Parts: sequence; structure tokens; C-alpha cells
Amino acid sequence: MDQDLEAKQFSVSVVVPLYREEKNVRVFVERLSSVLTSMGCEWEVIFALDPSPDKTEEIVLGLMDEGYPLKLVKFSRRIGKPLSVLAGIKQSQGDVTVIIDVDLQDPPELIEEMVKKWQEGFKVVLAQRTTRRGENVLYLLAARLFYWIMAKCGEYPIPSNTGDFRLLDKRVVAELGKCEERHGFLRGLTASVGFKTAIIPFARDPRHHGKANISLLGAVNIALDGLIPFSRVPVRMIFVLGSVMFVLGLLGTLTCFSWRLATGLPQHWFLMIILSQFILGGMGIAALGIVGEYVVRTYEETRRRPQYVIESIVTSKKSERGKTYGMKGTVT
Repeated sequence: MDQDLEAKQFSVSVVVPLYREEKNVRVFVERLSSVLTSMGCEWEVIFALDPSPDKTEEIVLGLMDEGYPLKLVKFSRRIGKPLSVLAGIKQSQGDVTVIIDVDLQDPPELIEEMVKKWQEGFKVVLAQRTTRRGENVLYLLAARLFYWIMAKCGEYPIPSNTGDFRLLDKRVVAELGKCEERHGFLRGLTASVGFKTAIIPFARDPRHHGKANISLLGAVNIALDGLIPFSRVPVRMIFVLGSVMFVLGLLGTLTCFSWRLATGLPQHWFLMIILSQFILGGMGIAALGIVGEYVVRTYEETRRRPQYVIESIVTSKKSERGKTYGMKGTVT
């Protein structure tokens, strides 16, 4: 943090990904407004909207008319939460940027404590979940496995149970803005740029309304986005596995040959051969799939297609409620 920031009023940008959240938007904005207004800072909320089939967009526009300092960034097609968060960050203008979900599982009241950590000199402040009420047990077990794998295999340290809820200094935001990866995994990217980091534990609440929009396939994709771009271990494991299989195969061949010379072929030897072929074939296909993940992602990066297309940006009128930036308008 700049030394003169304590002597002046600071500004907070809050980036919120949106998709089918019509029941949560209003209560979220009202609760967030209460927190940020009490802090006495300038603030804005940047909603990164995947085109929704419900009334999410209309509700946000209505809140703008009521004077809340909001910016609505709408994409031309659905791009998913990870990429929409990064797109929202690039629209940020605050001294600090907070990423938070709209479903109120992450309490807006924690932002004040995060800002205090930032004022102490931390450039990144992570919110770490100590409990996760209302979430599927299988999903939680899968999440625990993911963080364990990342701890063992990842190139950068990612604290367990830290989602996207975090505070980033404007310097960190500037460095993240230079990242052009198509599979944006915020936790990995934040760790890759470094900077002094603090962790604040909190108990995560159940969703205010509805179910999480992320599917099982979406969760798997996010997990792969975290593992593949930030670890070389899967590919290296193929080399190790191949070497081990070669040695075992050589030893097995010598053993069978010696056994054959001593006693003849064992009973049901052909079933053993068939089973070994299934095992080796399955391992080979799995190894090919791992390599394929790296190849496909490399291909996607080299095509240089736009990461996303912004259909429109609508910003609130200037408001004393949050002293927001800019005037109301639409960019197409």
C-alpha cells in the first residue's frame, strides 16, 4: 500500500460474477452497501454477467436507478465463472479489489477486516473457509482431494479451502491484467504473481437462495484448470510410470521364462495375459489423456481467439451513496 493512502480516502471495487441469481442480487447489494458505507470509503460493484435466462439483468439495472454505484458488464455469450471474474477484475478502478460471490455464502462483513489487513501492508488477503455449511458431502470430499493434490503437485502454494473470495491490491490487479490465459484459475494466478499475503479464517454460510449454478462437469473443468496449467507433475508421472512398467515387465518376463523352463506354463496363463493387456491398455489410454489435456490447452492458447466479447457495459449515475466512478451509459 502507498504510504499516503492512510492520509486520504481509499476506494474499493467489488467484482461479482453473475448467472441466474435474481433472488440473491438485491439482498446482496443492500447488505454490501451497508458494510462499505459504514467504512466511509469510495466504492463500486462490478457485476460480470453471463447472459441469464432469468431477470438478473433487470434487477441490477433497477438497483442502478435506485442510486447504488454499480457497473454491469454483460458478455455476448456464457463464458463461465473463472473467466468472467478475470474480465471483471480488468474493469476495476479501486485501490483494492474484492472478489466475492453474490449468494452470501461469503459474508460481505468480512471485507472490513480484509481492508484492515491491506492497511497493514498485505497486498493479497485470502478468506479461508473453516466450515462449509449446506454443501454436498461428496463435493466437499472432492474439494479436499483437489487441495491435497495441488499442495503436492502445484508449482505455487495455494492455501487449502481458499476460494475466489479475496482482496487484491491495485498492484496485484495490474499484474493479473497482464495474464492472457484462456483458462483463468484465479487462485493459481494470484499465487503465481506473488506479493505479501494474509489469510483470514471464516465460517461459510449456506446459500441465501437456490442451488449453486456450477455443475459436476464445471467443477471438474475448474479443477483441471487449476492442475494442468500450474503443474508439470502429471506429465512427469507418465515418464515415471512408464519406467516402472518397463522394469516390472522385464522382471516379469524373466520370471515367467524361468518358471517355464522349470515347471512349464502355469494353469490359465492366457487369462493372466488378457488381464495384463487390459491393465496396460488402460494405463496407456489414461497417459494419453493427460498428454492430450496439455496439448489441447496449448492449441487453444496459440489460436489467439478473443477470450470473451463484452456485449455492453452499463454504469450507474454518479451517486453520493457510494461516490461511484463515471456516468451512466452503455458501451456496445
